[in-house]
This record gives sequence, structure tokens and C-alpha cells, in this order.
Amino acid sequence: MIGTLDEAWRWYEAARETSRTMARLGGKYWDEMPWGGALGRDDSFRLLEATQVEERARQVLDDLEDLCVLLLFSVFEATVRERALTDVSDELPTLRHPALVQAMETLNDTISHGSFYRVLEAYKGLDADLVEEVNQVRRYRNWVAHGRRGAQPDNVGPDVAYDRLRRFLERLALPKPR
Repeated sequence: MIGTLDEAWRWYEAARETSRTMARLGGKYWDEMPWGGALGRDDSFRLLEATQVEERARQVLDDLEDLCVLLLFSVFEATVRERALTDVSDELPTLRHPALVQAMETLNDTISHGSFYRVLEAYKGLDADLVEEVNQVRRYRNWVAHGRRGAQPDNVGPDVAYDRLRRFLERLALPKPR
């Protein structure tokens, strides 16, 4: 299960390496495999042609970077929302007045389910430039998640996305200024 940014990054690296290996296997060695033994009796392998193996691996590789950005940002968003809810809860004493209780419920709902752009905006005081870098990742993720329709925003590759999102999470982990 992928629950952290680092786990998502490790998944991407494993998927990329596996796909590259399969592309190379299909493109260079498939016809030289020892098909006379158990490998040749395995329907998962014996029915495949070298070109199929290579094409399928390339197909995965063609979309893998965008899917990685989507995954990284999804994990990041869940982490930030969870942290924001915890921080808000820690900041406020127990509320008793019905209006304040309702306002807190509305705030929690906004953090949990509202626009993530608005959640990020609350952090501009920490580092406005970093929030803008994260917003670039968010815009690219949204473009990918919505079928790559419309004008493509600035391309953000997995390495850039991972770096920006990791730096933001590290910034959140620092002690809060008083």
C-alpha cells in the first residue's frame, strides 16, 4: 500500500525499472530465451511475441511519468489535508458555543473536502514561492487527471514533483513560529 511520498517514489522507480527491463528483454533477448523447458510451457510467456513485450513495456513507460505525478500529488494532498486538520485541532481549545462548533465543522469539512488550492493558500505565509511551485505540480496533476484535455500547463516531471512536494512536507514538519 502506498501511503507516503517516499513509498510513491519507490513504486515509480520499481515500475520504471521493471518496464525498462521488459522493453529490453523483448527488444533484445526474447527470441533467445530457453523456450524448450518450463518457460515454453508457461502460457503467460509462450504466447507472447517479442514485439508485444516491447510494445507493452513502452506503452507503460509512455504514461508512467504522468501517472507518477498524479500518484505523488494524491499522496501529498492527503498528507497535507491530514496535517492541516491535526494542526487546526491542536490550535483550538474545546469549543462549546454552537456557532463556534458549527464554524469548526465547516472549517474541517473545507480542509477535508474543499478546494485543495484554498488549503495550499493558507500556507503562503510559510513560503509563498514553494506554495507556487507546489501549485504548478497541482495544475499539471489536474491536467493529467482530467484526461490531458485543454492547454497543457508547465510540464512537471516526477523528479521535480517529488522534490517540490517533499520540500513542502519538510517545511510543514518544522516547528511553528510563535
